[in-house]
Amino acid sequence: MSVARDSSPRTLVLTADDALRAAFAKLLQARGHRLEFAAELPPGPHVGLRLVVADDRCLPAATPFNALFEDPDTVVLAVTGDEGVAAALLARGAMDFLLRPFSAAGLAARLDAVERKMALLERQRQTEDDARESHRTLATLISNLPGIVYRCRNEPAWTMEFMSGGTLELTGYSAEEFVAGRVHYGSIIHPDDRDPVWNAVQAGVDHRRIYRSTYRVLTRQGEERWLSEQGQGVFGADGELLALEGFVTDITALRRTQTELEEREVLLETLLAVTTSAYVLCDSAGKIVYVNLAAQTWLNAGDSALIGVTFTDVLVDQPGELREAITRGRDALFTVERAGGEFEAYHLVQRPVQMSGQPHTAFTVKRLTHELARQEVEVWKKVLRLIAHEIGNTLAPISSLLHSARLINDAEARDARLARIIDTIEERAKHLGEFLRGYTQFARLPRPRIEALKWRTLFMRLSDLVRFELIATPADLNAIAHIDRSQIEQALINLLKNAAEAGGPPEGVGVRLVKVDAGYEIQVLDRGPGIPPELMSKVLLPFYSTKRTGSGLGLALCREIVEAHGGSLRIEPRESGGTVVTCYLPDPSAA
Repeated sequence: MSVARDSSPRTLVLTADDALRAAFAKLLQARGHRLEFAAELPPGPHVGLRLVVADDRCLPAATPFNALFEDPDTVVLAVTGDEGVAAALLARGAMDFLLRPFSAAGLAARLDAVERKMALLERQRQTEDDARESHRTLATLISNLPGIVYRCRNEPAWTMEFMSGGTLELTGYSAEEFVAGRVHYGSIIHPDDRDPVWNAVQAGVDHRRIYRSTYRVLTRQGEERWLSEQGQGVFGADGELLALEGFVTDITALRRTQTELEEREVLLETLLAVTTSAYVLCDSAGKIVYVNLAAQTWLNAGDSALIGVTFTDVLVDQPGELREAITRGRDALFTVERAGGEFEAYHLVQRPVQMSGQPHTAFTVKRLTHELARQEVEVWKKVLRLIAHEIGNTLAPISSLLHSARLINDAEARDARLARIIDTIEERAKHLGEFLRGYTQFARLPRPRIEALKWRTLFMRLSDLVRFELIATPADLNAIAHIDRSQIEQALINLLKNAAEAGGPPEGVGVRLVKVDAGYEIQVLDRGPGIPPELMSKVLLPFYSTKRTGSGLGLALCREIVEAHGGSLRIEPRESGGTVVTCYLPDPSAA
């Protein structure tokens, strides 16, 4: 069982005078003092006493009062009949004195004065305790901060007057080494950062505001660390700068993370810039906040004209199939019919994403037409290689047997009818072999071997083989092409052969070279009857031909060659009659 502690002041009345005891007992007990009486000074320690009323007749001749009591808050009121003795007692440690004889009123007045001094001492003691506690708390906080609290002089060496305990962990040097001057803080700052740090601090001091700087230091272990510092000048009453005080924290991990994020952002920007898929990012209000290069090309506008515009407004001029797919709010595959009855396939992906804590929507539109066509062509190539292999295996023994039959007929039978049969079979086998070689060329087209040459050189060589009208400017003809000359020649010969056989006048066959963005277009023109709209989407398919004796590989081979160069091939009606086959070839130097 715990006993409540009595908080009233403890008072010792040191006297042998009964009258004095009675006077003090009456007055002090009324004021709530816990009284103790003694005729002589008891042996110490005397911890806990707040007031000692000491009759000089009970004291040794040389009593130093402060040495008698371990508690410095104890107050001594001396009672004497001699003012000289009173002065001596005050000099030896008494707080106040009371002269005999004294009245009750005089005793009360003197006690009031003593109690006021006691209250003042209590407040001073409490203030000191509070200050010590604040200092202890502040010291604890500073010692546990993940960084450095400092006070230094405003000089390039940054001579330290105080540094907290975090200095050792952050720099490898102890605070004592900096304060003692064995190491100067300015010497561990990276040489490239010393001037910027100095300028930032001086600007803050000159304008009497907080200064901030980010810089690198070299630790004792040779490690480079990034620090962030914030501080301010401390000025005296006369405006003189006394010192600099501030806080330094380690941001190395943050800086590395920031650098990694910046590198990833650059990588992402690069990937988005070169991809052929269109990427559009919209905020919660449906306004565009980002478009990559493919999207700008698709929407036919630069990012400055698209950023901040509502996405649905931009799509007004786009095909209805696309708008409908986006309105449905989910991933979709859809096709768009282009001029000439040609269809293009697209894949739309929509995803909700969080950017800076805000909801956004990311749209990806990928054109699948080229990819599907490539896959279709690859399937045909595999089929052709398989057929060519099997027929070739069959033709080899047939040719061998025919040769043996001819030798036997010549040596023995000499039958003219059998000779004609053998000739016919051999001729058809030879024709079938040549037919297979044409298909094999399509199925095994080698990768282009790019070389640099002037367009003029290509067309001069081509004019020696095929008749056509060349339409081009001297500047374009003298420009440099980056192509596989033999493959492009073969493609243009096929196209010019088709143009010559289209049924139009020979003078209507021409080749036009046109400079376009990031490349060139070669247009092969004719004045034939043109291709019917319902057949326009089929003429590029392998094995499809509008000619009765055609193989259906000419245009397919041309498209394969052009696309192997990174270009594209399209067929359109020519104004005033005829057909235009356009081969787009990119210019690597322009890219």
